[in-house]
Amino acid sequence: MQRPDPVRAVVFDFDGLLADTEKPWGVAESAMFTTRGLHYGEAERNLFLGAAAADAAAIMADRFGEPRPDVLAEFIARARQQLSADSEPMPGAVAMLSGMRVPYAIASNTQRDLLDLSLAASGLDALVPLSVSSSEVAAPKPAPDVYLRACELLGVAPSDAVAVEDSRTGAAAARAAGLAVVMVPSGPYQPGDADLIVNSLADPALAGWLG
Repeated sequence: MQRPDPVRAVVFDFDGLLADTEKPWGVAESAMFTTRGLHYGEAERNLFLGAAAADAAAIMADRFGEPRPDVLAEFIARARQQLSADSEPMPGAVAMLSGMRVPYAIASNTQRDLLDLSLAASGLDALVPLSVSSSEVAAPKPAPDVYLRACELLGVAPSDAVAVEDSRTGAAAARAAGLAVVMVPSGPYQPGDADLIVNSLADPALAGWLG
């Protein structure tokens, strides 16, 4: 898909893109495994990258042979503790949001209470005028719902907007919604996952795509 001309809105992912919350989420994931005497490594991290908490907990529950509601409750409790203590803006995030010249929003796979917690803990809440969480839509990423809702609230057609993502799951959701997609990868990816792939939020090519 080509870059919209003009770009009328931008929709950002949050975890791992604007805020370095993948680290606290990773600590919570690791604890879920290690407290059960199981290995947690790069393969496991990549398995959960970009996934909604309920989906990640379902995978864990199947691995652990434990009830899904119990695993989800424990996982959320661990994540909440870690996110409160260790959520930082990604390099370039504050400058990028402060310099945006078109309307923008966040479309996150995180449930609302944890998204609000991370926004506040990272200090980015004051720079985010609009956000959509997985709690407010029928299905999380890779379904397109959060992106479609964000575009609806921004008052733009998806074809007039650009999504910025860090995971394959999120990129697939944005593409399914009809947005042009830019990736700043935080894990494995394929060149065809996005219309533009850059190394960081500070890449001049990204600024050019966002208008």
